[in-house]
Amino acid sequence: MKMIWVVVRSSKVEAIARALKKIGVSGCTVYPVRGYGEEWRLYEPLIHGGHHKLEAIVEEELLQKAVKEIVENSSTGLEGDGILSVFDLEQLVSLKIKKTIGQVSKNSKGGKS
Repeated sequence: MKMIWVVVRSSKVEAIARALKKIGVSGCTVYPVRGYGEEWRLYEPLIHGGHHKLEAIVEEELLQKAVKEIVENSSTGLEGDGILSVFDLEQLVSLKIKKTIGQVSKNSKGGKS
């Protein structure tokens, strides 16, 4: 399982969430963020309309499709478009049922994706 972590323009959040849902990603967490990239002003709301962070957990089979949908639905080709990262998840536990619902298999590759 993988965690996709992406900071995007606020105006792109709904399109990304809809695209992820359409390909089978069951949910994502979204919240507003502030920060800076290469230029200190990149994430200033008055310049770029603000940014949000989306986090989604996806199965390995959906990863490349999800990354493609995020890139296609977020990129404008301008400064301040954001950044995307992918992380390995060791374990996923449902707090509702108090059980592990996902775990990295012993056969999965380590390292960055």
